[in-house]
Amino acid sequence: MNGMYRLLKILPGIFLYLAIYLFAYYLLTGNWPNLISDSALMLTLITVLLTHRRMQQFLERHSRWFLSARVSRVLRLMEHLNRELENVNSYFELKNVLMEAFDRIIENTPFVFYVKEANMFYLAHTRRIKTPMLPVAHINDIYFQVIPKGKMYKPLRQMKFPPEIEADFKRLKLEYLYMFSGHSHVFAFLAVTADVHRLLQAPSVNVMFRRVNNKTGPLLESSALHMDLQHKQFEIRKLLEVSQKILSELDIKKVLDYMLDALEELIEYDAASVFLLKENGEELLSTSSRGYASRELLSLKVGQGSCGHVVRTRTIDVIPDVRRAEHYYQARPETRSQISLPMLFEGRVLGVICVESDEPDFFRDQDVELLKIFANQGALAIHNAQQVKIRLQKRALENELFHAGTVQRGLLIKHIPHIEGMRFLAENIPSQNVSGDLYDFKRFNDHTLGCIIGDVSGKGAPAALMMSLILASFRTQSKSEKTTCDVVNRMNNLLTETTIEGKFTTLFYGIFQSDTRKLIYTNAGHNPPYIIRANGEIIKLTGGGLLLGFLKNQEYIQKEVQLEKDDLFIAFTDGLSEAMNDQEEEFGEARILDLLQRHKHRPLHDIKKALLEAVTGFSGSTVQADDITLIIGRMES
Repeated sequence: MNGMYRLLKILPGIFLYLAIYLFAYYLLTGNWPNLISDSALMLTLITVLLTHRRMQQFLERHSRWFLSARVSRVLRLMEHLNRELENVNSYFELKNVLMEAFDRIIENTPFVFYVKEANMFYLAHTRRIKTPMLPVAHINDIYFQVIPKGKMYKPLRQMKFPPEIEADFKRLKLEYLYMFSGHSHVFAFLAVTADVHRLLQAPSVNVMFRRVNNKTGPLLESSALHMDLQHKQFEIRKLLEVSQKILSELDIKKVLDYMLDALEELIEYDAASVFLLKENGEELLSTSSRGYASRELLSLKVGQGSCGHVVRTRTIDVIPDVRRAEHYYQARPETRSQISLPMLFEGRVLGVICVESDEPDFFRDQDVELLKIFANQGALAIHNAQQVKIRLQKRALENELFHAGTVQRGLLIKHIPHIEGMRFLAENIPSQNVSGDLYDFKRFNDHTLGCIIGDVSGKGAPAALMMSLILASFRTQSKSEKTTCDVVNRMNNLLTETTIEGKFTTLFYGIFQSDTRKLIYTNAGHNPPYIIRANGEIIKLTGGGLLLGFLKNQEYIQKEVQLEKDDLFIAFTDGLSEAMNDQEEEFGEARILDLLQRHKHRPLHDIKKALLEAVTGFSGSTVQADDITLIIGRMES
């Protein structure tokens, strides 16, 4: 196929030369030639057209006259280039002048020209090379840092390039690299064949090429510095735009999308994604992305792939070649190099930003530094969005809890049932909008009243839900005048099956019988209530069993106490006894009992008021830490 292509390529030349031959023959002889007898001529034409380049190279290599002719031509072009360089004012003008000159000077053989940007040499221009044969698009400058100043060329074999880069150059027979150096290091290089190298080493050409080289290097250096300054200014402008977006936009998806778009103008990535760490701290979810075929959200576990790795290690992960990476998750088959950075806010990982390139070893140190800034800005955007979301959720929750507190207070009994010979009052003061404390009363007949007081572990909404469940359970179980231990046992089994994990309840259930002057009770782990007799005797109501919701089928017992006239009954939750002052000293049960002894003959309302005022005065300005629930009763006859 290659031979046929070459033959078809020279057909126009054959027809042109044949036409010239026919016309010249006719002018000289007055007759047309016999082409059949002149087949040797046709064969010669084809041979010349097929081999003229190689014949020219052969003659230049072995004939001083042919080489001298080419040297003279190249020398004229070099002198013209040298003069043009005097009037160059910009990088792009310099690049165009060089490329046009090289195209004329190196006319029949392939060459490549690379120009340095930051710490990478990029392919800027090629000649006589088809697209599938193009060499690597960029080369790290570390291979040029050891070249001494003033060194104009170096053989390919001495450059110590990676095997794949060296193979690209060898395939094109580019055996020599000509460097263009500034004041400090190489800023561009020209890769040529051995034939061109031989031409450039001709004494007169070499002298003129060195002059061109000495001008071109500093011009490239100053142009590179100017471009670098412009690029830095562009970076700063983009970073300011992103910062303004973060301050003005609360939608985190829009901010991250804008950030990736801005980043694309600064780093030539082929794909990029921002992952956010889920609340469980175990998964990453792709929130914003560019360059991926699938539009489905990608989810990674912490530790999975490069992104999961940086969450666990909180370090930057630069992968020059993903094919040799230990921790890489393939999201697109074209990717060859990747950078992943954690987005940290006050030491906490909020997400990961990841950029990918289809070229191996593509990203530079400057790219990493720029990505650090974007990662910090992204972390700030995520934090701000989360804080706004938390504030809105908190405000909504507070509103819901306010209404829930109203509903919950409606569950507590408003008017305590009356039985002959006894009086009761109760108080519930939640530390928050909703309470985990509870009390309730159940009237069985004119002389019998059931009473419970309880405290759910914890505070807030979960405790309030448990409180509602316990009230519903009590009101269901206490419809008949059953023993207190039986009711408590049934409530415990129900709570064991339905309780929120880690939520337990202390409960005291007592049945007052005014006609027989008895109190039958079961105490399931609650603060012991007290009976204070008129003569000052104090009876502590303990015993019954474990708190509710801990273990199923627990055995509960009930006890009895004989009541006397003017006996004072008090039951409370630990929010009363454990109230603290600013020295972290508890109010304590001793203070409660002392106050009750001093006020036991006063009306129940006065006793409650005195007790609550004493607790408030003791606590001072300290915020109430726990719910307070209080029941006070008296045997009147």
